[in-house]
Amino acid sequence: MVARLLILLLLPSILLGCTATPDVRVDSLDKVSDGPSAGEYVLKLDIRNPTDLPMVLDRWTYEVSTNLGNWSSVWIASRTLPARSITFDSIPVVIRHGGDVEPLTRWSVKGKLTYLLPGQMAQTLFDLGIIKPNVDFSASGDATPIGVEAPAVNSR
Repeated sequence: MVARLLILLLLPSILLGCTATPDVRVDSLDKVSDGPSAGEYVLKLDIRNPTDLPMVLDRWTYEVSTNLGNWSSVWIASRTLPARSITFDSIPVVIRHGGDVEPLTRWSVKGKLTYLLPGQMAQTLFDLGIIKPNVDFSASGDATPIGVEAPAVNSR
C-alpha cells in the first residue's frame, strides 16, 4: 500500500523529468487596428516541439504591459504540434486607451504555455489536475506600426 502511494506521488516527477518541453519564442507585438477606446494587437509566437512525439498545447496564460496600459488573458491553444517541428501562432491583446490615442512605444510580456505530455497516463493525470506541465516565456520590445493593408482588388 505504501509502495503504491509512493509511486503515485513520484509519477508526475518521473513523467515531467523524462520529456523535453516546448520552446516558446515571442517574435513581436503587432498592432492590428485602433478603435475609439482601445487598440487591438496580436502577440506573434514561434513554438518548437523538440520531441519525437506530437505535443498537445492546452492554453496560454499571459500578461502584457505597455506604456498605454496592461492586458492579461487566458487563450485556449487547442493545437497539436507535430514531432520535431516549429509552428507559428498569434494570441490577441487589447490595450484600452480611453480615447487618447498615444503611440505604443514599449511593451513586455510574461506568461506560460500549458501542454499535455504524450501518453494515456499523462492524459489521465492532466485531466485529473494532478500534473499540468507548463513552460514560461517572456519578452519585451518596441512598438510596431499597423501592418500595410493590401491594395483593393479592381472589379468591373
